[in-house]
Amino acid sequence: MEIPELGISIRTRRHAINKTLVELATETGLTAGFISQLERNLTSPSITSLVVIAKALGVSIGDLIQQPAQLQPDTYRGQRQPYSVASGRVKYERLSTVFPGSQVHSVKFTMPAGYKSEMVSHEGDEMIYVLSGRVGYTVGKDNYVLNVGDSLHFDANIPHSIESLPHENQVAEVIWVGTVSLFDGPQQPEPAVQKHLLRGTEFF
Repeated sequence: MEIPELGISIRTRRHAINKTLVELATETGLTAGFISQLERNLTSPSITSLVVIAKALGVSIGDLIQQPAQLQPDTYRGQRQPYSVASGRVKYERLSTVFPGSQVHSVKFTMPAGYKSEMVSHEGDEMIYVLSGRVGYTVGKDNYVLNVGDSLHFDANIPHSIESLPHENQVAEVIWVGTVSLFDGPQQPEPAVQKHLLRGTEFF
């Protein structure tokens, strides 16, 4: 589902707005080395890092990658379409829709053992719930080890990263919920489901 040559798209946009690597790194909180590797398609960003990069470039995340549409309020196991960012190792499944007034976005992501994301910070809250495997989270100076059934909720303005720790399952599955905008919107749901969307945002 990703747009080919993500790195080229980022570099082209950066040049178009006359930003240097150092300037983009400063605005995003990512390192210039990481962005340089990303622009040369030598690495792939986490989805939240991509949101931060898109914002600094003055574009939406939808201008950089394609994500599955989710017009319905409900999703079902086996029917969601997995996708990745620039052929990265993490597989995402979109769980949330977007409608006027919605405030949270959610994805399920699956990480292979040994995966570790770059450090990133962004506005809003972030919360994860571990479905399988063993997960390490660094938030500022604090380190957390989370097992199945464990959760973590924190201020995403604090630099943070996630990793999949060695485990017999070989993969870690996590439900991620946050207030940073992962998906473009609002999207208009089909009339048949309009009545199910409540004012504000609720999870049951």
